[in-house]
Amino acid sequence: MGSILPPSVRCASQLAIMMSAIVFVFDQQALGDDGTPEIGTAITIKREVVATLGDEKRDLQEGGRVHRSEYLETGNDGQAELKLDDQTKLALGPNAGLKLDDFVIGKSNGVTSIGVNFLKGTFRFITGSEKKDAYRIDTPSATIGVRGTVFDVYVDGNGDTLVLLQEGEVNICTKTHTCTRHNAVGRIIHATIGGVLSAPLKFSKGLIPGLGVGTAFPFVGKTLRIDPITRLKTADIVTSPAKNAGRAITKGASSIGRAFRKAIPF
Repeated sequence: MGSILPPSVRCASQLAIMMSAIVFVFDQQALGDDGTPEIGTAITIKREVVATLGDEKRDLQEGGRVHRSEYLETGNDGQAELKLDDQTKLALGPNAGLKLDDFVIGKSNGVTSIGVNFLKGTFRFITGSEKKDAYRIDTPSATIGVRGTVFDVYVDGNGDTLVLLQEGEVNICTKTHTCTRHNAVGRIIHATIGGVLSAPLKFSKGLIPGLGVGTAFPFVGKTLRIDPITRLKTADIVTSPAKNAGRAITKGASSIGRAFRKAIPF
């Protein structure tokens, strides 16, 4: 006949089992269905935003958690605003796709890494609480290193990248290892898939043929839940329309003509 445990021992044993179960539940909640850790929260979701992790797809909802290695994609009218667990903030515009490549908050040799891959569309990135060398943003044509900053990125269908600086500065390198430091607020650097970096410039219709400023940078002049500050306006980042310059020239020529006619007595 088995021994009967004293009540105090039975209670202690039951408590240990209960605590183990609670720890297990919390551990499972901190992981995705395939064991990938949760790394952030969806703050705003508009229209269709699909999250893909492995073979599983889901419609991302406000308040929903996102996971490391998860691919997020917005629809034609979609928009998402995310806050990662280190306070990094991301916004995705319409027809955007990004992958949350790496997110390691635990220290490894003194380094914490946060990697995001912007694959297509338009984004806003706001640095979180980690050191500047912890962040790495990749696009098909560039790698962006941040230095405590806010910037917008557009990636076109060919992989070219536009980086619009809103605040601070960034380092931009092409895939052929041509690099530059971008610290001109309100200006854009164009990185091509062929490895060419432009000087800082304003937006123009010829920058990427067929691309409008509203498509490339839809967050300019607007406030977001993750970024409630009105920063640059569209007028701050575009070149003066050629037709305005033409009107100025025409007006000047007319004034000269009137003055000339007044000076001639016939």
